[in-house]
Amino acid sequence: MFRLFLRTLVWLVIVGWGKYACGQNAGMSFPDFPLSQGVSAPFAGFVGDSLIVAGGCNFPDIPAAEGGKKKFYDAVYAVDVKAEKRQWQYLSSLPFPIAYGVSVSTERGLVCIGGQNEEGVLDRVFLLKADGQIVSLPSLPVPIDNGGAAVYGTTVYVTGGNQPNGGKALYSLDLSFPVVWKRLADYPGYRRIQPVVLAVSGGVFLIGGYDFIAETNDCILSTELLRYDVAYRKWSTYDVLVPEQKGGRRCMVGGSGIVLGDNLILAGGVNYSVFKQAMEGKGPDDYMRKPVDWYRFNTDILIYDWVGKDWRILHDVQGMARAGGILLIYDHQLFMVCGELKPGVRSPQVTLFPLNRLVINN
Repeated sequence: MFRLFLRTLVWLVIVGWGKYACGQNAGMSFPDFPLSQGVSAPFAGFVGDSLIVAGGCNFPDIPAAEGGKKKFYDAVYAVDVKAEKRQWQYLSSLPFPIAYGVSVSTERGLVCIGGQNEEGVLDRVFLLKADGQIVSLPSLPVPIDNGGAAVYGTTVYVTGGNQPNGGKALYSLDLSFPVVWKRLADYPGYRRIQPVVLAVSGGVFLIGGYDFIAETNDCILSTELLRYDVAYRKWSTYDVLVPEQKGGRRCMVGGSGIVLGDNLILAGGVNYSVFKQAMEGKGPDDYMRKPVDWYRFNTDILIYDWVGKDWRILHDVQGMARAGGILLIYDHQLFMVCGELKPGVRSPQVTLFPLNRLVINN
């Protein structure tokens, strides 16, 4: 009964906030990321009161549409969100430039996993502390980029992305005794590159993602939510993504998410049909030069009650249409950190949406 009450309370608060946020600039003021062109696919998360953003990539000199070269970064920046005047501070440098890895926030620091740079895909894992100190953790069994990760309790889970030989393994590491990563069951179906991975009581969700079949020139965008049952050690198809507002399929490729009570909160990501056509070489000749709105990145925030299997949508929330951005939650606020506005064009903006009514209803 209490659990049902809590879910209802959380949803009522979200609905009230949604009426305030949808279709307008509801975000509170927050300083832009120090790199004026922004970055995509960085490591990002909260450690204590500090928002830490590390690495990432962009096209600093020549735009991607004109054949520019992508640059990977190693800088670690942080901002104290409790400070009276919020300012980004340079903390330290990563061991190497990197983007397209995954990160999860823990009490000990930000766990940074895998990724890629100009030299290839990496298997390195390390803990990034609030002061910028870096502590090595056991490397992944294989290099992984463009995957997803989540933490529940003291256990970190990693899956999806580009794994050697088309692998689809799920790996876990117990941070209370971090000796070696365990390989768990492979997820079924096609690969899931750039998925959303979230961990809840008793399970891990693998949401969205895509695969590209070179032999048939076919881009497969997954619409199913898969769930790994920790107790039974197996995957199953749990549900499907809710369609877009006009009925089109939704894919969540390049999206991000957080867990709030019994709700999975999803935001960002590319448009199913626009992305699929581009990957299959069916887009227009000026594909990279279209205006931002043409790409139809996801502007909705999806709220999924995974216990009741119920979808709710907040339509057209400004500042959420990012691919490769990082959705975070801290002190009753959602943060969307950096990401792409369109292919090749990053944003330095950190968008905030207040959830203060949780405090009022408590």
